[in-house]
Amino acid sequence: MKTKLTTLWIIWTLLAALLMFGITSSEENNNTLTILAKVLSLPPIMGLLLALGSPKALEQFKSWIKETRNSNYIIAGSMTLLFAIPGLLTGSFDPYNTILFAFIILAVFGVLKQNQHSEFRLNWSDIALWLLLWIPFDFRWYAGLQPNLDYSWWSMTISLMAVIGWASYRGANIGYRLAPKIKGFRIALLSLLMILTVVVPPGLATNFLTFSIPESYDIQKLIAHFVGLFLTVALPEELFFRGILLRGLKKVTTKNWVPIVVSSLAFGLMHWNNLNDLPIQIAYISLATFAGLGYGWAYIKSGNNLFAAILAHTLVDWIWKLYLVG
Repeated sequence: MKTKLTTLWIIWTLLAALLMFGITSSEENNNTLTILAKVLSLPPIMGLLLALGSPKALEQFKSWIKETRNSNYIIAGSMTLLFAIPGLLTGSFDPYNTILFAFIILAVFGVLKQNQHSEFRLNWSDIALWLLLWIPFDFRWYAGLQPNLDYSWWSMTISLMAVIGWASYRGANIGYRLAPKIKGFRIALLSLLMILTVVVPPGLATNFLTFSIPESYDIQKLIAHFVGLFLTVALPEELFFRGILLRGLKKVTTKNWVPIVVSSLAFGLMHWNNLNDLPIQIAYISLATFAGLGYGWAYIKSGNNLFAAILAHTLVDWIWKLYLVG
């Protein structure tokens, strides 16, 4: 591995390990092995996901992949080990599900690697792999493979698989850059303003939303909530719906409005299973679709940079949870 990538990976992994230790050790009913399992399984994935957000580190990772003949087996094996650790430590290891998980990773990387020499235009194999990763995650089907792994683990794992698969093996310029720039902050704030202006009034008018001002604020919890939304909600959703879907659609149509509209509608429909009442589902889908248009605008306006879209998405969800009740 190259110097920049290795250094960032180690730093982010250690910070993530400290964070996981602090969270798990403060939770009730967590024994030593459970704490150890969580500290060992998630931080390396989070560390690499954040490290690859550096353009230079991502280029070094791509270079390592090209230089290493069996890189897909090394990566798949490492991720499978991290998947198996909680089961091995807690006595709930399932060899069948572990092998299934390994084959999913190998299938994703293998198919995308075969398409690495063609220009990234959303084709049927891209769509199939997109569905293979996203739909089971969205419906929480992956949780059945390993009960000891929570939503955060799966969220960051499928995000890492998507970054490695499309940005590295596929060679797609999806804009996975987490290094902040002033322009990205400015565009994210403009996107936030536009989304709130369009979404909040009709939400309040239809009683789908109501204002709820907290009586007090816990700064630490607010920061932790913001970071959690950024890493486990906004990042994977923007990566899949803007980075892969919108970016891939831009390559297959000459109509500029089609990619942003289609990806936003898909993003809106993703929220269908969050609620059960039909009128509320329709309202939720409509508001999410409008929000998706705002995130798509931020992505395109920033030069196909996912950071602006991820930040805007995080701010919207953060404010939604803090001041609005749906």
